Amino acid sequence: MSSAVRGAAVQLVKTIEKLPAERMKHMVSLKESQLERFKPVAGLEAGAHGSKQKPTLQEIKDIISRTSGPLGLQKEALKKVQEAFPQEQYTAEAIQEQTKSLNNILSNKYRDYYAVGDKLLKPQGNPAYYQRLMDEIEGKKKETFWTAMRTVVLGK
Repeated sequence: MSSAVRGAAVQLVKTIEKLPAERMKHMVSLKESQLERFKPVAGLEAGAHGSKQKPTLQEIKDIISRTSGPLGLQKEALKKVQEAFPQEQYTAEAIQEQTKSLNNILSNKYRDYYAVGDKLLKPQGNPAYYQRLMDEIEGKKKETFWTAMRTVVLGK
């Protein structure tokens, strides 16, 4: 891999590490999956492999390429599996575009460019609607069954 690609990947990894932790836990984290994807390109370690961590895509590819017929697969099936794996071709320009896009997201460029006014954020029929949603997501204020029923019945 060229030094330009490696340098661009190092810059992208540094930018990805600036991403905040996700508020809601998912099965797969965008931040972690992208770090796992670009750290090997940057020449950095891919992360500490614990005993219970799943194998990475690269490790699976290595296992398949080292063996002539893993798990009793026929050669034709093995060839189909290897062709199904994506072959990523990294260029310095493509990685720099990703870094630029990620920096735009981190700096809230589009939130500021497409500012939403109070007319949309606080509609006349239910002015506290979006604030209640955000409070629930952030865990600030839990809505009980009775307050939820009141909201459904009264609309506020």
